Amino acid sequence: MALRSLLRAASGLGAGCWISAAAAVPVATSIPPSPGLVRSLAAFERDLLELDGALRPERLSAEAPFSLADPALQPPDPGAAPTRAAAADQPEERLLSLSQALAVAVANNPELAERRARIAEMRGLKRSVQGRFWPRLGLNLGGAFSQRSDYNLVLQDNAGIYPPLPVFNPNQTSDFVNSPFTVPENGWNRIQANRGSAWGSLDLDWELISFERGAALAEQDQRLTASLEQYGDALRQLQLQVSEAYYGLQLADQLLRVRQAVVRNDALVRDQVAALKGSGLVPRLDLLRAEAALQQSRFRQEQADALRQSRRQALTNLLNVAFTTLLRARTDVALQPPWPLPLDATLVAGLRDNPALEQLSAERQALLRQADRRQAQLLPNLQLFAGGGGGAELLTKPVIDLNGCCASMNTRQLSSQSADWVAGLRLHWRFFDAGVSGGEAQASRAAAEAVLQRLARQRNQIRQELETAFYDYRASLSQLAAAEASYQASREAFRDARARYQLGLADYTDVSETIMLLTRSMEGIAESTTLANVSYARMLRQLQPVPQQPERAPNLPLTLSVDPVPQGP
Repeated sequence: MALRSLLRAASGLGAGCWISAAAAVPVATSIPPSPGLVRSLAAFERDLLELDGALRPERLSAEAPFSLADPALQPPDPGAAPTRAAAADQPEERLLSLSQALAVAVANNPELAERRARIAEMRGLKRSVQGRFWPRLGLNLGGAFSQRSDYNLVLQDNAGIYPPLPVFNPNQTSDFVNSPFTVPENGWNRIQANRGSAWGSLDLDWELISFERGAALAEQDQRLTASLEQYGDALRQLQLQVSEAYYGLQLADQLLRVRQAVVRNDALVRDQVAALKGSGLVPRLDLLRAEAALQQSRFRQEQADALRQSRRQALTNLLNVAFTTLLRARTDVALQPPWPLPLDATLVAGLRDNPALEQLSAERQALLRQADRRQAQLLPNLQLFAGGGGGAELLTKPVIDLNGCCASMNTRQLSSQSADWVAGLRLHWRFFDAGVSGGEAQASRAAAEAVLQRLARQRNQIRQELETAFYDYRASLSQLAAAEASYQASREAFRDARARYQLGLADYTDVSETIMLLTRSMEGIAESTTLANVSYARMLRQLQPVPQQPERAPNLPLTLSVDPVPQGP
């Protein structure tokens, strides 16, 4: 779509409207050739030679020095934004080739960074499920200090409740004394106790048998696979976006250079018609037509310049470089080598191991495993548990006041220790949950069926995109051949018209018509080359091999290396 809009804009800029001011001005052949116009034609031919070298380079120029560590190519902070007008200026310019632009995009693209973060998230979730196959150990440590103060008052004695105790004297007779548990009325005591304690224990839990655990691991494994495939598809899509933006900028640059050459020529034609008008050799109508044509050429030049600026900004934003940086594309446009596969082999290779299709397939498998996990909640679960620990306690009673009450055993300081352990098996079996687990499993299977239909739609869309790009590529090559033939004929016609004008055998209207044909053919070469390159990139988008691990630096060539395509029976 970006290419179509760009070509539509280029067509709207007047691909067939380079009619010079004198295209419709009939003049007598007796008017001598203008020295200024002759000089203008010489300058125009020099412009043609420069444009011809850019549109059809025999050899690409060497790439400029390039480093991803360049501060101008570093991505801005994700949360940053230019807060002042000066911060939004772009005084720094960088010239990049397509391969360099692609390397910057891979390093800076926020979507790829998001995909890598999602992969790290899925890996963490998978490791969390894998940990359920191992026992869980827990250590509990604690300590506490408490203080308590008691005061007791006897409101009624307990005489008669406890029998008196016999006491033997030396005379071998016995006397009876009150029981030590007997307290008199209004007796009291006051005791303050300080208690310090510390304890520790070790717990163990181990899922010995769990059907839900295995299904959960399979689900997370498929979700991780889907994330990896999504990253690969994002790499392919990024390469296509960068290629379209880069080729579009190159086309805008070429169109602007053509229009600048035509404006210079039309300006001189207008000046020459004005001189002829002053001499009375042409009517006022010719001057008005020349002025109108010049203003239209300037308008189209401004449109081409605006298109180039927007294309440059689009490439700059896509590569996510520093706010103060503006990117430029190389002027020499190279046609990609011929597409090495026929249509049927292209379709087979494009649908084979395609990350977009593999991602949907992994998402579907993840939903099916999710259904198994939810259904497995109704199956038994056997766990081993064990625990052991010990503690120590120190009890001190700094205040012990006894006044006829409650002569229980009291000590000033007491230390005690304890230890225990326990081990056993725990079986959990959910016999009935009113259809909760079954409903969740049914929902997961329905979602998997929906993803399957998305897979079919994506497959058909990929095939349609490959077929469209293949036919556009073949048509653009035919258009390029026609534009090349037209350009060669127009160049020869321009040389003849220029020579005839210098000899006085033709007027400047013949030259202007020849320039119109020549500029049309030049624009046709630029547009056909761009369409061929973009169609190539669109086919490459579905066949480009991409790494499965985001830690590896991706190697994204701009041309397709042919692998054997398996043949059917």
